[in-house]
Amino acid sequence: MEEEEDDDGAAVEEGLPAWMGTFADLMSLLLTFFILILSFANMDVIKFSAAVASLQDAFGTASAMHQYEGTNIPSPITLSAPSRTRLIELEIGSTDEMKDLRQNIEEMVERSHLENLLEVQETNRGIVVRVIGQLLFDPGSADLRPESFVLLKEIALLIQAVPGPVSVEGHTDDTSSSGARQTSNWRLSAGRAISVLDYLTNVQDIDVNRLSVAGYASTRPLVPNDNEENREINRRVEFVFPRAHIESGGNSA
Repeated sequence: MEEEEDDDGAAVEEGLPAWMGTFADLMSLLLTFFILILSFANMDVIKFSAAVASLQDAFGTASAMHQYEGTNIPSPITLSAPSRTRLIELEIGSTDEMKDLRQNIEEMVERSHLENLLEVQETNRGIVVRVIGQLLFDPGSADLRPESFVLLKEIALLIQAVPGPVSVEGHTDDTSSSGARQTSNWRLSAGRAISVLDYLTNVQDIDVNRLSVAGYASTRPLVPNDNEENREINRRVEFVFPRAHIESGGNSA
């Protein structure tokens, strides 16, 4: 390395001091570390939520909602997912069109890793995609939980992929909310369906002409309202793809 003399005639080494090279290496390592941390923070929220919910169901623990870089991730919830053998909805003779659509929807749900959060069932009314209500709403509330937006975005993609009308339907258990009159459950179930419709049309740009809403309060339970686990199952929101439209090949109104 070349040297030059300063004003006093002392030899001066050209280039950066040795400590600067070490400092630059340290900064590079720190940058790499923070990039790695950021990559973990941007993980697939749906996969993370489903995995945590599964652990919660296995260990029976509770946890508050976590936040990763401003993205709300649902708290682990004991889903008590309704078993197909426990559902009381009647399944009738399935046509090829119904079977094909149910299979397509189930495949889309699996690709989105939502099989622990949604249930797909073929009924006498059509194909039903069912969401446990506590994933979307707090008890007694018709306001969507902010962390439910991730799930509803995936449902919007599902609706966009399946042509035809969709009925958004709210259901409650037989417990009156906040000690109010029993009619409050009718308002609550209808209000929840409307909240979901508002999000799908205003945020996810689903054509409002494709959607309808209904609230059934506690009149259509899946299982008897005789314990808290069953009441949890009956509190739900359903997306119904009508049988008549499916079997007509998409030609009915």
